[in-house]
Amino acid sequence: MSGLNRACRRVAGSGLIAAVALAAGAVLVGAPAQTTPLVFQSVSAGTNHACGVTAQHAAYCWGRNVEGELGNATVTSTCSDAGARCSTKPVRVEGGLAFTVISAGNNFTCGVTTVGTAYCWGAGTQGQLGNGDQASASRPERVSVEGVAFQTISAGYSHACAVSTTGAAYCWGSNAGGRLGTGASLTGGHTTPALVAGQLAFRTISAGYYHTCGVTRAGAIYCWGRNEQGETGNGATTAHGAPARVTGDFGGRSVFAAVQFDFSCAVGRDSTLYCWGANCYGQLGVDSTSEQCGTPAMPCSSTPKAVHATGAFQSVSAFFSHVCALNAAGAVSCWGENNQGQLGIGSGSGNTSTPSPVEGGASYKAVATGRQFSCAVTADGAAQCWGRNAEGQLGTGNLENRTAPTPVVGP
Repeated sequence: MSGLNRACRRVAGSGLIAAVALAAGAVLVGAPAQTTPLVFQSVSAGTNHACGVTAQHAAYCWGRNVEGELGNATVTSTCSDAGARCSTKPVRVEGGLAFTVISAGNNFTCGVTTVGTAYCWGAGTQGQLGNGDQASASRPERVSVEGVAFQTISAGYSHACAVSTTGAAYCWGSNAGGRLGTGASLTGGHTTPALVAGQLAFRTISAGYYHTCGVTRAGAIYCWGRNEQGETGNGATTAHGAPARVTGDFGGRSVFAAVQFDFSCAVGRDSTLYCWGANCYGQLGVDSTSEQCGTPAMPCSSTPKAVHATGAFQSVSAFFSHVCALNAAGAVSCWGENNQGQLGIGSGSGNTSTPSPVEGGASYKAVATGRQFSCAVTADGAAQCWGRNAEGQLGTGNLENRTAPTPVVGP
């Protein structure tokens, strides 16, 4: 391992769950075959679990379940010889709620129902469930806010954010580094939704590990929170507790933004991809960058860089050290770290700064990146995942890593 990668890993390991490689000879549990797979509208990937919403608005989750993040009223399911609490197959979220969107975070999950009510479940020690206390929950808990209807939501590391139908943004949970965006404070937190400062009208929002970004209805991108690697994209490397506008116009009106550990990506109005922040593993999608940020110093860019990719893109998803993007033709490309096969290119090694098509040639309508794994939804609603699978996060019915898209089995 190079000195640079050692430095990157020292910084990246702060506050994160250490990556655990799948041991050779691990016992495979469950049958991978399934004749009646679920039909999904969308999918979301977190640190070690994933969730999806079906065409009937039912929510299903799979993977790690230590804190109740699967939402099936239990944390006792085991799916490995080590006794890990997880599920290798999708389990339905309790409560019979009809969801329009779901977001898998570090060890908790949030969703918005068809009537605009927000719910969260899983770990709650930092107030990230938004229900007024710091207790964990293994089934959906209603987010405590009155008179507000939400349209979208995003679960991060230990905080969550949502946008109301009027465009107001709210965040709750840990405020370390200013990630809630409520003002000048870089500490503390909120156990119920707090209004993001600036009176901006947002269209979408993305909560990362230590920072947050949102796209306004006018198309501008704003970010706030920790900024050691330039991840808020305003040319600085200091944290800020209120929204700051990202440098550049992205070719016009920005349409989508994704944010994770210490970098961010967006799709511009011209359908071009942009990324900024840390670039240890090539996750910015550029060959190199001369800028150095952080302690120890590592490659980064504190302003957006155009990703070296051709074609018209419609969405992008970023998580920790890799990125996947969906183009207008329904093809998915990924880049960045590939130590667990999370790029889906048929191998489990070799980082790349060049967006590379995932194997299989399927047509997709949604893509999501998790911690060392990725998932996507095909045009006909089938969910597929690839990468690390030590806790069943691929939903394939076993614990076998995959380096190419593999179908998520039925429940």
